[in-house]
Amino acid sequence: MWDWLRGRSGPTVPPRGVVVDAGIPNQERVAELPLPEALFILHYNGFGQLPENAALRQLLLDTARNGDFLRDLPRVSARRLEENHGLQSRFGVELESVVRFFKVLHSEITRRMYVDAARQREDVAGVQFTLRNPDQADAEQRAIVEANPCALGAGIYPLTQIPENPHPGTENPFIIRIVLKKDLA
Repeated sequence: MWDWLRGRSGPTVPPRGVVVDAGIPNQERVAELPLPEALFILHYNGFGQLPENAALRQLLLDTARNGDFLRDLPRVSARRLEENHGLQSRFGVELESVVRFFKVLHSEITRRMYVDAARQREDVAGVQFTLRNPDQADAEQRAIVEANPCALGAGIYPLTQIPENPHPGTENPFIIRIVLKKDLA
């Protein structure tokens, strides 16, 4: 099996954590990541620290969609863009701005891949949202983790009603956990 995180093939030992505990298998390396252009534009405009430049937008979108983006992480991806395309000289963009924007996209892509993997299982009831930093959460973010829209429990949403980040252009503030049907019984 190809280990997409480490970029090599062979047997892998799955990391411990919620993903493994929920029985979702390691993701295999993909050529293109799930980042629709409309979602990219939403976060690009919400981020507000990058210039309105079609060539820059396309370069960032292509980088974030590339399967290597998850392995390389935001900083390595931004450095590679600087080296190969001169972000500062060509677009007047600071490396740290691109790193921060890539962190937004990285969290969005991994969240979507996690939810998509959950959708492949028949025994998943939904996804529970908790806050990474509850003391820094605003009213909209707290409302998402406190809501009980389908009587599954606080912050638990069926896979057909996953809430989006209420603040486009910022890192997703939620930790998500797969909830199995047997856990609700």
